Amino acid sequence: MKAKKKSLFLMLMAVCVMLVTAGCGKVNIGYVDYTRIQQEAPQVKSSMDEMKTRMEDFQKDAEKQLQEHAANINSEEDVQKLQDLQQQLRMQGAGIQQQYATQVQTKIYAAMDGIAQEKKLDAVIKSNGKDSMISGGIDVTDEVIAKLQ
Repeated sequence: MKAKKKSLFLMLMAVCVMLVTAGCGKVNIGYVDYTRIQQEAPQVKSSMDEMKTRMEDFQKDAEKQLQEHAANINSEEDVQKLQDLQQQLRMQGAGIQQQYATQVQTKIYAAMDGIAQEKKLDAVIKSNGKDSMISGGIDVTDEVIAKLQ
């Protein structure tokens, strides 16, 4: 996941450099503190709380299913069925987490796009702190959080 974020950041930087060197004039770039958005934006926090509740319910149900199957082990075939169930439940749990992660990311990107259009920014990049901030860029974190009320 970190490699994907880094490659996206580098790709955006390359596009910005190409625009500047191609003589397109001044490029307006905004940036957002993605971590802060995840922690402070009400819509994001709501989705994460919903995911946490759903995962807790899923885990309770999964534990119950596994205990029931474990209590009925009488053969190697039963052991294999238990292992298959464990794998299936892991995949279902990962699917739930992925569903919510995609939902949150979609909301954040939509808010970023809206702010970019409102402020006439050529690009908005994700930052995870001040290390990846562009000198002269516009911090639009607060505006994105406000859009995600």
